[in-house]
This record gives sequence, C-alpha cells and structure tokens, in this order.
Amino acid sequence: MNEFQQLIYNRLDKINESNLPKHVKDVANKVAICRTNAMPGRLYSCPNGHFSIFYRESCNSRACPTCQHENKQKWNSNTKDLVLDVPHYHIVFKLPTFCYPYFTKFYKQFIHILFNTSSKAILTILKYSQYKNTTPGFICVLHTHGDELQLHPHLHMILSSVILDKKNNKIFHLNDTLFNFNDFQDFYLTLLKNELFKLYFKYPDIGELFLKQVRNFKEQRIFISQKYDSANHLIDYLTKTIKGSGIILNDLEKEQDYVIFNRNENSNSLKDDEFIRRYLLHVLPQYTKSVRYMGFYSTASRSILQEIKFLIAEERVMLFDDFYDSDYNLKKEHPLEKLEPHKFCPLCNAKMFLAEKVDEFKAPSILRIKFGKDPPLEDLFKRLVA
Repeated sequence: MNEFQQLIYNRLDKINESNLPKHVKDVANKVAICRTNAMPGRLYSCPNGHFSIFYRESCNSRACPTCQHENKQKWNSNTKDLVLDVPHYHIVFKLPTFCYPYFTKFYKQFIHILFNTSSKAILTILKYSQYKNTTPGFICVLHTHGDELQLHPHLHMILSSVILDKKNNKIFHLNDTLFNFNDFQDFYLTLLKNELFKLYFKYPDIGELFLKQVRNFKEQRIFISQKYDSANHLIDYLTKTIKGSGIILNDLEKEQDYVIFNRNENSNSLKDDEFIRRYLLHVLPQYTKSVRYMGFYSTASRSILQEIKFLIAEERVMLFDDFYDSDYNLKKEHPLEKLEPHKFCPLCNAKMFLAEKVDEFKAPSILRIKFGKDPPLEDLFKRLVA
C-alpha cells in the first residue's frame, strides 16, 4: 500500500459516512486496497519453466493513479499511432465559473455540454467557411482539475490541420485565419448559452440564480494555441493527467499533515484532508467517457482515416512499403506488451499462461512454499526482470 492509498484507507469510515455520491465512495474503497493482499491474486508462468510472476489484481479505476500509469502509456502509444503525421491545433474549451457550484450535482450534463458545444463549434465554423462539406478529425480530452487540484472543468482538443473532402476525394490544409479569435469566441458563446438554457429548462430545480447568470453571460475565453508541427507534443502533455485524476504518484510527497505535489513545475501543498477532498471531486460517474474521438478519428471512420493517409502519402510521394503491410494497414509494433512480464516471458518471449488464481489474503502454493506466508509482490519481480 503506497502513501496515497494509506491516506484514503485511513479516511474510509469518514468517506463512507459522508453524503458523497455512491460512485465516489465505491471508487475510494477500491483504490484503497488496489493491488494489496486484500485483492485476489494471479500467478503467471512461462510454458518453458523460465519465469513466474504473481500479481494482485488491480481495481482498474480510472481515478486510481496506480492503475492508470500503464494505461496512460498505452493511450500515448495508441494515439500517436492513430493521428496523422501533420500539424495539429491545440484548443481549450471552458465552462463559465458560475457553473462550478452546480457541476458535481449535474456531472454528466455539464460534461455532455462541454463535448457537445466544442464539437459543434468546430463543425459550425467549417460549415460557414470555404471548407464546407468537409470532414475534420479531432480528439477531445476532459479535464476537471486545475494545477492545485481545484475544480476547473475544461476540454482539450487536438485538431488535425488536414480535413477531407470525401465527395471529391481530396484533402485540404486548414488556413490559420479560419480561427479568427473573435469569431470563434462568438460561435462557442452562442452554442454554450443555448445548451445552458436547455439544462435549466430540463432541470428547473437548478434554480433561478443559474438562469439569471446564463442570461447575463456575455463572454467566454477560449485558448487557441499556435499550430504544432506534430500532435506528439500535445499527446505527451495530455498523457500526464489523462485517464482519470490529475495525480501522479511520483510527484507526491508526504510531510507531517501535508501532501506536497508538483504540477507544471510548481510545488503545491495541501492538508491531508483537503487533498483527499479535492481528489474525490474529480471521480467521474461510471460509464462517463473522458476521451472522445470525433470526425475521421472516430472508431466508425477508420476506413476514411486510411484514405486520408493514402492521400497524404501520395502528396508527399512516400514509399508505401516502408509504412504499410500487405493489407494496406500501417505497420506498427507493440513494445509495451513486451515489457509486461505477465504477458511474455522476459527470457524466451513465450506467452505466459495463467497457472493459478487465489483469493484475497491467500498466496499461490509455489510462492508459499518458497517464501512463506508473506510472498513478494509485483515490485520485486519487476526489479528481478530489470
């Protein structure tokens, strides 16, 4: 159990007795015992007898910084394989601050508003430009936290500078003047106000004050960056805090009754209770998607994405054999899987098999015979592999 888990574990009674939503309490209880002896275990072995490794099961919660470390790396690798090798824009869409007091009560509704209005803003501005009837590609990543883990819901968008005119089978490169700052703000503001009005009329118990604030809402700042030569820098930046909370275990330090954490080269400190309170603010409801792929980056449009890659390759006069296999799919390797010892033997690369499952607080017989009642866990085996 790491120090972060210990903080949660020591406050489980208080959390369970609070008026926090059920999904938040469930996550806290799972994260507190993740990969500890309180979870079932699995023993994986090499078919050639070279190697065995024992794992305690994880909670696999996206709010768990332990579980999401590997998932972040997989997302980074898979997303870099997915995106086009062309310049990309980084755009940030925000909710007005008067929405924050209502956010945790209407979590799913506000998240839907962020995703919906941001995608509509892009599609609307294309509709009224010279790029009418084209298909863009963009990836939206939800963040609910600021640098001090305060509530700060916003959406990061990675937008491809290349769009597809499917009717004529042509690609276009977006002109930077398309993102005239004032026009873009106006589009987003209009769409956002419409969605906030809909929220009030659907849930009038949100209050008259909210309606008054929406009516008086006249400006919303959107951050639009310069165009990056590649999406890789943006993907690396978002990987740090994607897949759940903005907590990175290596950036945490415990000092008496305080937790010290580093964000964007700044050091912050919070009292233990306040740190956990802010952490629990960002536990998303179950089945809420925090990453969405739109346009030709969506799962349903992968065939269109392949067409665009061919068109870009033709434009650059690239050698297809260097990048595509016989089925015209991009060649790629999976180095991450080779580094996971429960999937492949580090000595002979044979696929590991599940040799034994055990219940909570139990150990596989082979480990119990060799190490006694307290067998080593995953960390020791990773050190041995290294």
